[in-house]
Amino acid sequence: MRSLIVEKGPGPVEDDPDALVKGWLQREVRGGMKTPWIRPRKYWFVLTPDSLDYYSSNEKGARRLGSLVLTSLCSVLWPDKQTYKETGYWNVTVFGRKHCYRLYTQHLNEAVHWVCAVQKVIDSKVPVQTPTQLLMRDVEVLEQIYRCNPILRYTSSPLYAPLLPFPYGSLDQSGEG
Repeated sequence: MRSLIVEKGPGPVEDDPDALVKGWLQREVRGGMKTPWIRPRKYWFVLTPDSLDYYSSNEKGARRLGSLVLTSLCSVLWPDKQTYKETGYWNVTVFGRKHCYRLYTQHLNEAVHWVCAVQKVIDSKVPVQTPTQLLMRDVEVLEQIYRCNPILRYTSSPLYAPLLPFPYGSLDQSGEG
């Protein structure tokens, strides 16, 4: 089984050909034991055709701190005015399969640019079938089999004949004993 996380070089490069969008954004970071509240911190974000990565800085060789792999199951929320009125920042939320990035910027056009770029990457991905979707497809096939074969349906009255032919006296058994 192969991993969805693509291994990359040591850090962001200014001339990275895979980078679709890059720039400084703030991300919600949960504090440790001493500071349990959530506070925004500034990181360098790079959107590639496969993932949304963030780094400690925009310098060559900077350490990658996290990566959100983008598949067809991911989604992105547009910035809303309510968050801007409360915080003074435009909020962009990117939902991955297991993680969520809440990103903040002071400019609406920058937030819209990130949302459009992330949505374009998500739309370019081939549809992923989850185990639930595969199970639902199998159930639909079974329902079709039951619809086409009325003998397999439930009846409230008892069955008086066998559903399968019962072989009386097969060829390999002899009556001698």
